[in-house]
Amino acid sequence: MLAVLFRLAELDVLFNLAKLLALTALGFWFLSYFETVAWAVLIAAIIPWVDAVSVWRGPTEYVVSEQPGILEDVSIGFRIPGEPASASATLGPPDVLFFALFLAAADRFGLRVASTWLAMTGLLGGTLVLAATTDVAGLPALPAVAFGFLIPNADLLWRALRRRGLAPVRVYGRTDAAMFDLDADVLERSPDRIVLLTRERPPRNATVAFESERGRLTLADREPLPVRVHDLPNGVVIVPYDESPSLVYDVHPEQLAADDAKIERLIRERN
Repeated sequence: MLAVLFRLAELDVLFNLAKLLALTALGFWFLSYFETVAWAVLIAAIIPWVDAVSVWRGPTEYVVSEQPGILEDVSIGFRIPGEPASASATLGPPDVLFFALFLAAADRFGLRVASTWLAMTGLLGGTLVLAATTDVAGLPALPAVAFGFLIPNADLLWRALRRRGLAPVRVYGRTDAAMFDLDADVLERSPDRIVLLTRERPPRNATVAFESERGRLTLADREPLPVRVHDLPNGVVIVPYDESPSLVYDVHPEQLAADDAKIERLIRERN
């Protein structure tokens, strides 16, 4: 809304900044639909080719050559030092949107945020320099953004994709109130909590606030449960338990032993 108002008021600098912030916010919002990091990898693998075709033989090439006024309205301009404003370099809306999306994905899925920002910025800056110092009408910028996301995180992404058939988080355990046997993916994590999305249909959100190997699991709108958290190299095993259990008198000892054996197997798998 601010971008439209600044455009009508002919406040070009504020119009440019408002577009930049709006597209960044849109990229963050778009990421909220990504359930796993595999979605980000798929997008990063596709968009460089789509952008290259669009710039050389598609809609972008047509807008640049035939409708420059539309390009000025939707793109983000960057002044070239020593050149007039009319010679500014431009980034299209998808370039900014996907830059924001991939940077947020690096944070959300536990990748290398600083390295991702440096790689995307460096490659994007190199693309702008080439576009400004050569005779080409325009260069695709999304390859720089996509490769800037993939290259510094290649090893982490490869391990994540190899494990995609095995849910990184397993919630398994028996309490007096319920039996828990859930697969889940990590949405966000920090030193003191993990935010999960279960693989049920429909999925539910869960939060584990933990310290060392103990914590509290909040699943959807249920009361928090005490849990043991096994944070392992290839995933997490979360074991709900009762602080004062009575189920030991109600469940067959062989079933309890089978539960303990399954927890040990889950831990071995994620090691």
